[in-house]
Amino acid sequence: MRRFFLPLLVGIMLVPMMARQVSSQNGASAVEATKQDVLKFEDLRNQAILNRDTTTLDRMYADEITWTMSNGDLLNKKQVLANIGSENQRLFTIEHSDRTLHVYGNTVVLTATSHSSERYKDKMVTVPRRFTNVYVKQDGQWKLIVHTVTPLAAPGATGLPAADQK
Repeated sequence: MRRFFLPLLVGIMLVPMMARQVSSQNGASAVEATKQDVLKFEDLRNQAILNRDTTTLDRMYADEITWTMSNGDLLNKKQVLANIGSENQRLFTIEHSDRTLHVYGNTVVLTATSHSSERYKDKMVTVPRRFTNVYVKQDGQWKLIVHTVTPLAAPGATGLPAADQK
């Protein structure tokens, strides 16, 4: 009788542990799939920017988007699309590195460094910039809801006045 109950007892104890492990693996693969979806979305968005395809960008940007330029300009969706359509903002190259994604359910935060060249308000911007994009899934579609850019200091710059640098 013990020979029957001991394996049964061990089985009863192991099943929940194995289920948690499978659930954890499924969760990790779901997160990885979400990251890949957002990276694909980001690549398509960048191509649409280079092509000045405001129709595609209109579908990709949430109506409530907040877009902060590296000079501090705060733009809404209508302004962003108008800038790209009128060439007030024109990207010539888009090169991103150090991309990191964090998944929080139907929200994804992407941070990266941009080495892109762009003209904004007739000024060329070529300094490296750090940006953060926040994506939300709305009605089964990813949308960009926040885009914020911060210029990075030139190599060797400390942000201190020259007299204070040592």
